Amino acid sequence: MAYQYKRRRPSIIRNFWIYRRLIGAAVLVGVMLWFVWANNAPVRVSLPFRLGGFDSSVGVVILLSAACGSLATILATTVFFALRRIRGPQAPSEPLEGKLLDEDRPPSDYASKTEEGFPNSGW
Repeated sequence: MAYQYKRRRPSIIRNFWIYRRLIGAAVLVGVMLWFVWANNAPVRVSLPFRLGGFDSSVGVVILLSAACGSLATILATTVFFALRRIRGPQAPSEPLEGKLLDEDRPPSDYASKTEEGFPNSGW
């Protein structure tokens, strides 16, 4: 018996979907390199408390400041969630008013007593 399954033809859309993260990272790196190249004005950066300074371009300084801001946000979010987990779940001070969930549900033998479905099914 001959092989009955045909091989799928390669699809550019399927390949794009498979490599979407790699393509997205390449686009992001390309935009960042263009940003650094377009903002090539020299600038002197002085660190606080007279810790020093360095010469760079405006594009690099902006990208470094954005990276520092992202790291600070990640750190603050991590600390926030760690403190929230340490404090534990917050229990409501007053009990919930209204019906309990069990009062809303039908009885456990409801399905055997109902007349819906196939009549005289013989099961």
